[in-house]
Amino acid sequence: PFACDCLPASAALPSLIVLDLDATLWTPELYQLRKLPGYQDASGSGPMAGKDVRLFDGAKSALVEMASASRWQDCEIAVASRTNKGPWAHSLLKQFTVD
Repeated sequence: PFACDCLPASAALPSLIVLDLDATLWTPELYQLRKLPGYQDASGSGPMAGKDVRLFDGAKSALVEMASASRWQDCEIAVASRTNKGPWAHSLLKQFTVD
């Protein structure tokens, strides 16, 4: 069962949810990956989803629900981050899958 199923049918859901990346959606934070080649300018292949960076279980559950439950169909999902490793963040977002 989805969390939204616990809400009354008349309960309004947000039309937009904005998620932070580091320490909200995934761990570790990108600044902690100094050991990876290309860290200084976020170049190279960067971190690998599921190997160097993983989604928090709760974040993954929330994303699965928002992608699967029909009550969320009118809700947009966005991300925001202060990271200076933008290329790595974009790459990781493309690598993660939500089943």
